[in-house]
Amino acid sequence: MSRTEEVNKMTENVYKGILDQFNPSLKNFVTMGKHYEKALTGVTVAAKGYFDALVKLGELASDSQGSKELGDTLFQMAEVHRQIQVQLEDVVRRHYNCFTLSCWPSWSRSWNWILNTSQ
Repeated sequence: MSRTEEVNKMTENVYKGILDQFNPSLKNFVTMGKHYEKALTGVTVAAKGYFDALVKLGELASDSQGSKELGDTLFQMAEVHRQIQVQLEDVVRRHYNCFTLSCWPSWSRSWNWILNTSQ
């Protein structure tokens, strides 16, 4: 075996060793990211119900002369909640677009290439 072949084989072994240690952690990271995204989606659904309930209470309170202030306060709470929810949905969308759609397939292709060339 020539020196070049030896160096090539050693390099492949190093890559394979790194991959064997790194790949399970990365797969776990991706899996947890998907679970996180799913949980945030569930929070979004619950938050929508909460927002709708706040608005309904605000409407009911605004109809009454004695609780108009309460209705205004509930509408303000609903607006703040809506703004927070929009920000949360933006974070979920960015996470999904950046990591799940673009990063993971690229990493996966790179590692598959390394694995295939070292065999």
